[in-house]
Amino acid sequence: MAFVEQSSLVLGLKKTEALRMTLATEELLLHLCGGIIPCEHQIRIRCINKGYFIQTDFSFPGTGFNMQAFNLTATPGTQDPSDFDDMRLILASRSVDRLKIRRNGNQLRISLIKEKKYPRASELAKPLFPFAGNDFAIRCPSADELKFMAPLTRAFYPELSLPVFFQYPGMLVDMMQSGEYRALIAAGPAGEIGGGMLWHSLSDRTVEAIGPYVFGDSGSDRIAGSLIEACISEAGRTSAIAMICHPPETGQYHEYFEFLGDMDQCSTCGDLIRQSSWFRLMHEDMGSVAWAPAEFEAYLRQTYSRLFLPREIRKVTDDGESQPSHSVLSTQIDRPGSRVDLDILWPGADMEDNLQRHLQLFRKEGLRNVVFEIDVGSAWKSAAIPCLLRNGFQPVQILPYAGEGDIILFQSFPCTP
Repeated sequence: MAFVEQSSLVLGLKKTEALRMTLATEELLLHLCGGIIPCEHQIRIRCINKGYFIQTDFSFPGTGFNMQAFNLTATPGTQDPSDFDDMRLILASRSVDRLKIRRNGNQLRISLIKEKKYPRASELAKPLFPFAGNDFAIRCPSADELKFMAPLTRAFYPELSLPVFFQYPGMLVDMMQSGEYRALIAAGPAGEIGGGMLWHSLSDRTVEAIGPYVFGDSGSDRIAGSLIEACISEAGRTSAIAMICHPPETGQYHEYFEFLGDMDQCSTCGDLIRQSSWFRLMHEDMGSVAWAPAEFEAYLRQTYSRLFLPREIRKVTDDGESQPSHSVLSTQIDRPGSRVDLDILWPGADMEDNLQRHLQLFRKEGLRNVVFEIDVGSAWKSAAIPCLLRNGFQPVQILPYAGEGDIILFQSFPCTP
């Protein structure tokens, strides 16, 4: 416990966040040592600085570990002594911001993620003298310019259409300085900022671009085009095959990208925001495998044909093989945006019941936008697609190479509570 607490403090967490990471570590460790892991085996614990968050990894042999209590909807009873062990897992999952679960052969890795706390950006009105846009250069911003750009972006664009880190300039700076994200700005001769764009790696084969954001009407198309070209040039030096772009509003990007699709989101007050997604290949696509159940194969073939993506589609079948009793869903909630993002952390026979419990909770709390992410490069994740279709989800976007394979985004309709 002292190792995790001191490492968290040294790596940048404040005292309160470090104690919550320590609590999560203690509860998970005590659960594992209570008979889950045989005493002759080792548990490896590693703390990692990820810039704007700290990650603590637990690596140990997988031995039929029941992770049902990691679900957001988990509620322990009080009669069975085993409920106290479940309570440990509930406390661990509630004490951190996110969980990740990975299996590599016989080894299981559980990652506890705790984000650093940052002050919110102050409100910034639009400049009295808008950027003229006649003379500018595309370059990397300094830390202070990034901190200035965050509230500037919020002054020009609706908050629902922006990533959450624009609300926290310090987080944005740490994301850049850690190397996880890259930024470009269009700067005038006096240092004025006329626009900006971000990009980062979604996977080993795909980068995601966010923007371009333009702060003024004069020369906006030229600034946006210059930012996109510079971003493509920088990302093209990596090994990434594809770039996915999420511009802040629907525009004419056919010169640079292929259209992936739109996603509609409803704000808490009922406003509708349409977010478009685009992509382009930066290197030759040699193809990959996509797993799909029979009822989803036609959609994939049609979409891959439209985007000219070479894919071998393999059918997912249930041949009676055994699987864990309980599934685990990852839940990320953006309450100001009234949005929930779901992913499968662990498969299980109770997948449909588990999903329905989560949907009931979201409806009760008035969360309007529910998006489920399926990585079709993984057969066991694709096996959940029929369950999603039966429960009102529809595919809205495909993100090439964004995970082990392509990621399909499913959205639950309607988006009203």
